[in-house]
Amino acid sequence: MLTLLNRWRSQPGGATNAAAFIRVLESPKSSVSDKVLVLRAFNDWDVLVNTWFEVADALPAVEKLLDVSTFPEHSSAALLVSKVYFCLEQYDRALEFALRGDFNVVPAPRKGLGNDAEYVNKVIETAIDTYKAMSQQNMMPPQQLRDLIDKIVSRNLDKKEIWYVISLGFETRNLEMISRAIGAMPADLNIKNQTTLVETLNRVVNGAFDRSFRFQVIDIVISTYLMCPSPDMSKICECYVLTDNADSAADTILSLIKRTLLTRAFQIAFDLYETASQGFLDRVLKKLHEQETSDAKAMEKIDSILKGHETVKAYLDFYVRHNHTDTVLMEEIKENIRTASAHNALLISNGLMQYGTTCDDFLRNNLTWVSKATNWNKFNAVASLGLIHHGQEASAMKVLDPYLPKESVEGFGFKEGGAMLAYGLIHAKHGDATAMSTLAQWLRTADNEPVRHGACLGFGVAGLGSSSMSGYEKVREVLQRDEAVSGESAGIAMGLIMAGNLNQEVFNELKQYTVDTQHDKTQRGIRTGLACAAFGLQGDAEPYIQEAISAKSNPMLRSTGICMLSMAYAGTGSPEVVRRLLEKVATDPNLDVKRYATIGIGFVLSKDPTTCLSYVSMLTEHFNGHVRYGAAMALGIACAATGNMEAIALIEPMISDKEGFVRKGALLSLALIMCQQTDYTCPKVNGFRKQLLKKVGEKNEDSLVKFGAIIAQGLLDIGGQNAAVTMHNSDGQPDMGSMVGMMCFLHGWFWHSMHFFVALAAKPSCLVLVNENLKIPVMEYTCHANSQKFAYPPRAESKKDKDVKKIETVVLSITGKKNALKKAAAAEEKRRREAAFNALSAHLTPALSSSSTSSTGTAASASGATTASAPAAAAAAAPASSSSTATTTTATTASAAPTTATMPAEDEKMEVDQPGKMPKKEKAPEKDNKPLHRLQNPARVIPAQRQLLSITDLKSYFPMKPLYKGGIIVADRVDKEREEKLVSEVVSQVTAPVITGGSSTECKPHSTFEINLGDY
Repeated sequence: MLTLLNRWRSQPGGATNAAAFIRVLESPKSSVSDKVLVLRAFNDWDVLVNTWFEVADALPAVEKLLDVSTFPEHSSAALLVSKVYFCLEQYDRALEFALRGDFNVVPAPRKGLGNDAEYVNKVIETAIDTYKAMSQQNMMPPQQLRDLIDKIVSRNLDKKEIWYVISLGFETRNLEMISRAIGAMPADLNIKNQTTLVETLNRVVNGAFDRSFRFQVIDIVISTYLMCPSPDMSKICECYVLTDNADSAADTILSLIKRTLLTRAFQIAFDLYETASQGFLDRVLKKLHEQETSDAKAMEKIDSILKGHETVKAYLDFYVRHNHTDTVLMEEIKENIRTASAHNALLISNGLMQYGTTCDDFLRNNLTWVSKATNWNKFNAVASLGLIHHGQEASAMKVLDPYLPKESVEGFGFKEGGAMLAYGLIHAKHGDATAMSTLAQWLRTADNEPVRHGACLGFGVAGLGSSSMSGYEKVREVLQRDEAVSGESAGIAMGLIMAGNLNQEVFNELKQYTVDTQHDKTQRGIRTGLACAAFGLQGDAEPYIQEAISAKSNPMLRSTGICMLSMAYAGTGSPEVVRRLLEKVATDPNLDVKRYATIGIGFVLSKDPTTCLSYVSMLTEHFNGHVRYGAAMALGIACAATGNMEAIALIEPMISDKEGFVRKGALLSLALIMCQQTDYTCPKVNGFRKQLLKKVGEKNEDSLVKFGAIIAQGLLDIGGQNAAVTMHNSDGQPDMGSMVGMMCFLHGWFWHSMHFFVALAAKPSCLVLVNENLKIPVMEYTCHANSQKFAYPPRAESKKDKDVKKIETVVLSITGKKNALKKAAAAEEKRRREAAFNALSAHLTPALSSSSTSSTGTAASASGATTASAPAAAAAAAPASSSSTATTTTATTASAAPTTATMPAEDEKMEVDQPGKMPKKEKAPEKDNKPLHRLQNPARVIPAQRQLLSITDLKSYFPMKPLYKGGIIVADRVDKEREEKLVSEVVSQVTAPVITGGSSTECKPHSTFEINLGDY
């Protein structure tokens, strides 16, 4: 048999017509040895390439051999069947039989017609796809498949294809595979290994992975990454924040201080303050205080940074320095206000516009108008001062002293309650021990409902994310009083304090109170509070979410579960969570559940606006108004500050929706999307601004829509047009303050005072570079774009400045004749005087040209000289002439002056009209066409502008992180011998000239004043 096979294989043209050998496989009388020889021959690709279609007819016979236990070549039979199925393009069957044979993941060398590599690679590809699919469905792959995957991993690790194995581990959620790949790295990590580790961290941090899986991967990677020659410590501390590892973050800062890498340590401290919760920062500070270091000054600076003093000071300085609020626009809106709700909206909107600027000019200039506020409008009027003076923590009591309770509360306590909320907003996300003890004292002594309401909200926003059980218990006492208004604020405040730290005890307590209380307001407050507490927990919050959603007879609990689901997976982009939310939109009969489920899609997909558009686009035309409102807000949240034109196109038709609350939602959503946009980044922004002002002035428009239009104006210009509402921090991670603030802002559907909380999501559009002493140096950035592309929007025009359309009056015939005679006489007089003046100029020309320079003489001899040019020419010629000529020129000029002065006003106007066209030419000066422009530190840099920035003088400072991340960046001085100039601090009441060379001076923080609300 072997001789026949060799002759057959060596015949000219290769092996063909395999019928005889196939009969050997099919015949039961053939010996086992012959069948083995034939199988081995057919397994050679040189033979199979020409005969596979013949062997395919004999597959049943070959498969029967696999069932014979005594057959010695099961592996050869299985591989032959696998190869034939590969030729038939039935790859799943090919994999099935390859697993039963001795499949080699390393292809055989190519010879002749056969190519084993194609077969091997296709089987490997099918095996990996099958393994991924089974892993994603939480199915255990068979042992044979797992063994094959192990062989594939070993082959790649031998070839040093580590990233391939890590990627496979991510796709299959195989922690052991990732650990094996990282462990295979050499002891001496090179640049390629370091890049692989950084990419692994980026993948696990930004990907939609389970929380526990993410934490385990980070722990594995960090332990190896720390051994790199120059690890990115900022990235490491970002991971520590995600894993809630405060001790390791503190140890990292201490190690950098010991290595005298102070600027790097300061940068990490700034990043921690931006991204971590108050509870995390408190644990870091506690660990730092327990350690002893030789550099006490550096530790003092680290302590100041982590407590937020430096960040708050720098941002306050930026807001005050660059305030660009349009006061004319505020006055225009005020003139169109006729209702209490619009009055209330403008007070809130003014607070948002002046957020952090300390500029309360609008309130000062309209004290009589502001004093008309009554009841809760009075509460909001005082509370808005908290937004205006946000960051002025040292002088907070001085600013609010006129409104805080003295010996007793005046009236119903609306003014005092608003002041307490304002105090909390000044310390938002930064409640130190003094602020929290002050708020706790007010909370304990409050004797009426508005005061308790303001104290609860202020306590909650100041202690956001602190996870303080003592603070939680203090607010719980207010909840247990069973009052509607204060119960609502208590439920929200408890959630704010426990943000991102929900536990079984807190959930059970608040859930039970939701069931027991009869107050709808309290139930809604607890719903928002639980949603805030569930932020970022992902799978850890599933038991609580399932328990709430499964309450079929209680729609309030179901909507609570939906809000918790949205916040727990905020920014993860999980398609499974989106599917669950869409299911509730379609099946749940409760309107609140439908609305919150639709909005929840925006929270979950906030990092991926394109995907959010694909899910929500159909819902914008839903028959249910609450779903349409939710779709608008979902797009606003997901596309905030992006200027996404596709989202704008979907929302714009909703401005004319039949439902008033849908129109309001559309306006708010568009304002969120167009925040910090210019005509260059979003061409529709100026038209939208005009539309908002038009909505406010329309007499027949719903008051709810007007309320939304005014609030939308505040969102557009938040922070003096120097901030943007964004859901993520500079590292791209979901920001707790932003997500929680937006959830509270959505509570404004039920309670107007909650609109203030959107300021928690406002991030300053700034770039502040500080030196190793945490001072702001004088330096320049270069923006590689035209200056007009990112400029402030044009200011609104006042009605007084607009041209009034003249009405044509009726003129009698006799009057027309008299006017025509007057015009003819005036024209004749003008012609006569011009002729006399030209004659005088011609007479003076020889005298002037004889004693002046050639250039002056040429100018004076111009025949077309005007009234204005003659004195100028004489004055230019005078210094160069002799004494006699000077006398003559002076006399001539003096004699010409009366002639000019005696001309009528009409003639003067005609003479000035000619150069009056100059301002039109200044509208497009040459400098505006330059491809780049310079910015001074600290600079206003909107998100779309960050990628275009660079430091002008590269020899001045070296930043610790890329400029495109914005915020506060610590930098090392490159040339330490060069003199360093510092920017004067606005916050320290030092008035300095503008660095850009302008003639104006910088603003100073405003002093306190009192709104006379006590008489109402």
